[in-house]
Amino acid sequence: MIFALFYAISAPAQTKQQRYLDYIERYKAVALQHEKEFGVPASITLAQGILESSVGRSQMAQEANNHFGIKAYHWKGEVYGGSDSLKQVGYRKYGAPEDSFLDHAKFLKGPRYSVLYQLDVTDYRSWAQGLRDCGYAEDVNYPTKLIAIIEQYELYALNGGHRIDGSKPAQQVESSGQEPVSDRWHHRKRRNRNAEQSSVQEPNQERQLPATPVVNGHVSSSADND
Repeated sequence: MIFALFYAISAPAQTKQQRYLDYIERYKAVALQHEKEFGVPASITLAQGILESSVGRSQMAQEANNHFGIKAYHWKGEVYGGSDSLKQVGYRKYGAPEDSFLDHAKFLKGPRYSVLYQLDVTDYRSWAQGLRDCGYAEDVNYPTKLIAIIEQYELYALNGGHRIDGSKPAQQVESSGQEPVSDRWHHRKRRNRNAEQSSVQEPNQERQLPATPVVNGHVSSSADND
């Protein structure tokens, strides 16, 4: 009984890691600006950036300033990775991380994701679920991972929102059925799940369960990303 009470009190008070706070501080202004211009919630943008780029420390983020794994379909700029001989599409390479954030906001304005804009920008739970429903990620736990980051780091407060009671189910959004070529599989599809899951782990840290993706400061990458 005492243990259960202690856990209930201490569980919500998870330690915030400095590198996450630094990432949020660096990019929160651009995320809020893009929320104003494009309608994508700042909390969602930052959570996706943290998750997809391993808090800005992934190889792609470091070498290509690509924080969202957007592929180089219909891209006239520099390409990172890929292979012409194997007909593998590379990824968009940017001059600065902020360019990646702008491209991400523009990407989510495509027809594939139009239904998301029926949701309030403070409804981060429905946005997280909606991204999965629209096909942004194949990982069934993708919404859970985004929500865990948003709630642990209180990203919902950036645009004046509040923490949403998890007992209330997120709204389900249905894809329009349209799948423009420019919008298909922008994210990195996983070909060797086991190898890549182990590659994103940090030394002396255990792989966290999908339900709790933020543990000891480590966020696992999206299961559809490679």
